[in-house]
Amino acid sequence: MSDFRFHINAVPIHGFHCHRFETLSSTQDLLKEWVSQGLAAPGTVVLAEGQTQGRGRMGQHWASLQGKGLWISVYFQPYLPVDWAFAWNMNLALAVCKALDTVAPWGAWQIKWPNDWVISTGRKVGGMLVENQLKGSIITDSWVGIGINVDQDAVDARLPFATSLLAEGHGSPQAMRISGVALLDNLLEALLAELERLREPYSPDKGNWNIPQIMDEVDRRLYGLGQNVPFVCEERMEYWVPLGLSHDGGLRVRSESGGQIQALYHPHHRMFYGPQF
Repeated sequence: MSDFRFHINAVPIHGFHCHRFETLSSTQDLLKEWVSQGLAAPGTVVLAEGQTQGRGRMGQHWASLQGKGLWISVYFQPYLPVDWAFAWNMNLALAVCKALDTVAPWGAWQIKWPNDWVISTGRKVGGMLVENQLKGSIITDSWVGIGINVDQDAVDARLPFATSLLAEGHGSPQAMRISGVALLDNLLEALLAELERLREPYSPDKGNWNIPQIMDEVDRRLYGLGQNVPFVCEERMEYWVPLGLSHDGGLRVRSESGGQIQALYHPHHRMFYGPQF
């Protein structure tokens, strides 16, 4: 299907077929509709300058202001064992982090468990929504929605713990030399370059997935690692010290005293946003 007529008007970038729109209700919903109608092959990208009904995990609204950020969905066919779903998510999160390093080196970008990107103070610059389809015990299809705040005024003033790439670059000579439009273009290019290595379906014969290495890389970028961080659990606040990821998608933590070690799981435990220390 790679030469399907639907791709005639798409822009090719790093092997992906990118369809750009001025405004959509949701890039994720449109891409899923295309796939269901047989109109999209793996590597299809839907990009909107603005979304009216952008969404994150658990149906949460994602503010996607016109021309102020990267609002994008990408279609993959990873053919991974379902037990590797968390590793798939983390590999995607790691790819985005590397793209942020490339285009916005003024920020110390970190992964906030389970699916956000933040700076060291916990201010959120972006998030990810991954929706998978299974056939038996195999992840055959995956729709990956990514939202990243880019421009200074991309952030809703009602969200005090949100930020953007250019807001974090305030005072940086590198950030001062680039416009929001140019940074958006650079980010799209860098992001698809990182995601390109994930386009190849999993093959046991090729050994093209090293899960321990992926988890080690993510652990090194985890927000709050080794620090006493607040978590919301059933409307109460608890404090735990993150130690790293567990193999099944949890977050290994210890109590502040060190007397208790366990794994926390989202959404029962949600890491709190904002300055902690």
